[in-house]
Amino acid sequence: MNGKSDDSDGRSGARAAVARGQALFNTLPITISGVSGLNDLPGVPSSFSGTCTTCHNAPNVGNHSVALAINIGVTDFPALPALDITGLPVYTITCSASAVTPIGKSSTLQTTDPGRALITGNCADIGKTKGPILRGLAGRAPYFHNGSAATLHDVVEFYDQRFELNLTEEQKSDLVAFLQTL
Repeated sequence: MNGKSDDSDGRSGARAAVARGQALFNTLPITISGVSGLNDLPGVPSSFSGTCTTCHNAPNVGNHSVALAINIGVTDFPALPALDITGLPVYTITCSASAVTPIGKSSTLQTTDPGRALITGNCADIGKTKGPILRGLAGRAPYFHNGSAATLHDVVEFYDQRFELNLTEEQKSDLVAFLQTL
């Protein structure tokens, strides 16, 4: 032993931040709405309360075993301020009223990634992607499938904006601390 306590070198504070972030990840109530591929499924309410573990459903480790391709808004154009889509292409897609569309009528959509629609040809699948597992997340920047979030803080900021979480700066930092440990 070197005679130093955990408090003297900052490890105790870092551990506390990770624990707080883990608690937020597992229990922070999130109103999940407007998620194509989830809220529009038969029998699923258009809005319901969940947590991060609703989609990243192995509590504490963030493994994503939900077998759904969903659109949480990462491919939306224009993008939320937390995302940097500079350099990404913008596709304008016109869906006819007879096509399977997310709104059931003729529409023109803009997206930075057609997502699953490239496979199915269905307009309802525009922007849908499968979420990755979170294990080893800190070593895989930039984030999201299109690289639109440069840092884990940007990822947390996106979710804060997208789902109107109203997180404090400390909560955001705690979530980042937890995500860095996965």
